[in-house]
Amino acid sequence: MEYQITTNKKFNLGAGHSWKKEGWEVLDHDVVAKPFNLRKQAWDLPYRNDSFETVFCSHVIEHISHFKIEPVLCEINRIMQRDGILRLLTPDLKKLATAYVNNDKAKMELYIKEDGSDVKTTLGMGQAFMNFIVSSGGDNFMLNSDFSEIIAGYAHVYSFDYEILSGLLKYYGFYEIRSCDVNDSAIAEHKELRNDPYDKEANCALIIECRKEKYVPFSYDRALLHTGPYKMTDLIPKPHSPLWLAFKIIGHTHNIGRYFISKIPLPLKDKLKKLCVISHSGR
Repeated sequence: MEYQITTNKKFNLGAGHSWKKEGWEVLDHDVVAKPFNLRKQAWDLPYRNDSFETVFCSHVIEHISHFKIEPVLCEINRIMQRDGILRLLTPDLKKLATAYVNNDKAKMELYIKEDGSDVKTTLGMGQAFMNFIVSSGGDNFMLNSDFSEIIAGYAHVYSFDYEILSGLLKYYGFYEIRSCDVNDSAIAEHKELRNDPYDKEANCALIIECRKEKYVPFSYDRALLHTGPYKMTDLIPKPHSPLWLAFKIIGHTHNIGRYFISKIPLPLKDKLKKLCVISHSGR
């Protein structure tokens, strides 16, 4: 890979294409701003080793399959300087599950209001709980078994509690792992990062800060999250194989389509909605 050169020492991973702050590098897979700059995935970061002293990643990892989250943590580790600070925010599985099991409607409504997404309660608390864990969007796609049909598009695809996430971080070379309040951070300007929706969910979010101790490379054979009768390597297409190339084409076509949809004037888009369904991820 040809690495990008940056003088910034702080990195906001998944901030969106519009977030900017002096001294901070920003990377996102959202291609609305630059539709043909397509290689921007969290498990394939285009930066040199030991580039950043601080990494901030808010409400990103729940959008990443458990098949990929371990490579993501390894990549974050790789680009961080030793003793650098990582701050992660994600919906807290334990808080959501507790509200569901206790039928705590007031707490669930608080989480829904705070989240700001299209979480539904039409079919009760179970529907709201599952909408937080698995939600619709354009970040991930499910194909049928012969790859002839896209069944659905997803935003959230996984969820974490403190035990899962802290265990992964420890396994992949981080230390001084701690759960934080929304107002508690070792990052001096963390309050300035609260540009909706990145660091404001005081009630529902699991917030963890830690430091890099050492680099631990990812290996499919040592992966912690995969379970099932098949080896992970059997489920993931080999690079440059026909299936891998097919997935690349599907992904690029979708990204370019999202870009052009974003440029349609709102009055025209409303007219088009009467003729077809245009879907997009709200986050």
